Amino acid sequence: MYNYLMQLAEKYNMPFERVISIALNRYGILIPNIPDNRLRFNLKLLDSNETNYYAVCINTYLKSPFTIKKGNLMLENIPVGIISNIEKDTCLSTYFRNNKKAITFNSNSRSKCIGCKFCGTYSLSDDDVIIFDSKEKVQQYFNNLLHKNQIATMGDIEDITICTGCFENENKLIEHLLMVSESFKEMGFNGRLNYIGSQLRNYNKISMLKNNIGNFGIYFSIEKFIDREKFMKPEKSSLTMEKAKELMNYCTKLDITTTFLYILGLEKIETIEYYFSYLKDSINKFPIVQVFQDYTINQEQYRIPEAKDIEYYLKARETINNILKDKEYSPNSWECFRSLYFKDKKTKELIKK
Repeated sequence: MYNYLMQLAEKYNMPFERVISIALNRYGILIPNIPDNRLRFNLKLLDSNETNYYAVCINTYLKSPFTIKKGNLMLENIPVGIISNIEKDTCLSTYFRNNKKAITFNSNSRSKCIGCKFCGTYSLSDDDVIIFDSKEKVQQYFNNLLHKNQIATMGDIEDITICTGCFENENKLIEHLLMVSESFKEMGFNGRLNYIGSQLRNYNKISMLKNNIGNFGIYFSIEKFIDREKFMKPEKSSLTMEKAKELMNYCTKLDITTTFLYILGLEKIETIEYYFSYLKDSINKFPIVQVFQDYTINQEQYRIPEAKDIEYYLKARETINNILKDKEYSPNSWECFRSLYFKDKKTKELIKK
C-alpha cells in the first residue's frame, strides 16, 4: 500500500501526505483491544509542516493498512505521522473548529437520529443529553463553554453551525433556529449562523429566517444524488435534486451562504460529475465533500466497488476541482474532518490549476 500511494501521489501530482490523509479517512485504523469504533486526534504527517484534525473509524475496516504504535501513525509498519490529543468521538452537543473561532452545535440530539444507512452518529456514545428548548438553557450552556475554553465573549466566534437530527417538522425547526439565533445575539454573537439539513423547503419561511437572522448560511444535506429513498430517512430523501437546485438558487439570490454536503464513495464518478455540474451555479460556497467512513463493519457494503480503491477518491477530487475551478470559492480544510482537502501551502494552487 505504501508504494501504491506513492505512485498515486505522483500520478495525480499531489503531495504524498495529502494522499495519506484521504486514505486514512477511507480505511480508518486498526487498534487491537480498543472497544471504541471512532477516535478524534491531531495528526502531523512527517512530510508536512501542518497539523490537521481527524475523526477516524477504528477497527471497522479489517483490511486497513494503518495502525498506531507509540504515538506514531504507521502505514504498513512505516511511520508516516505523529498523533496527539487522542479522544473518543461522541455525539457531544458542541465541538470547536478553526482554532476555536467556529463551533458546531448539535442542538437536537443527533445520537437519537436513526434512519440514514451511511450515517453512524447513532452508534456513538449518547453524550448529548441536554435538551436545548429555551434561550436560558442555550445561554447557560454557552457561557460555561466559553469560560471553560478561556474565550472572552461570543463576539470572538465567527461561525456557529447547527448540525442536528431531524426535527418533527419544518415549523419546529424554524422555531428552534429563531430561538437559538436570538440567544446568541443577546450574548454578543455577530458572526454567521449556519444550518445543515434538508428540512427548510418553504421560500417565504427561508426569507423570514434571513431577515431575522441576518448573516445566515444553509448547507443542504444532499449526501447522495440518486436512489436517495433507499439510503435516507423520508425527511431527507423527499428533497429531489430539482427542488434542491431551485432552493439553492433562491437562497443565493437572498445572499444566504449556500452550499451542500456530499458523501464520497456511494456513487459512480459519472454521477458525481453530472450533479456537481448541475448544481455548481446554484451555490456560492464550496461543497463540503466527505469521504465515506465505516462506522460499523456492515456499512462497507454500501461503498460501490470502484470506491474500495483509494484511486477513486483522487479521481473524484480531480473531477470536482475541474468542475469548480472557475468559481471564486474554495474549500476550508477546517470545515470537514473527513475531507478530500487538507491545509497546506499548495491547496489553492492545486484546486485552481
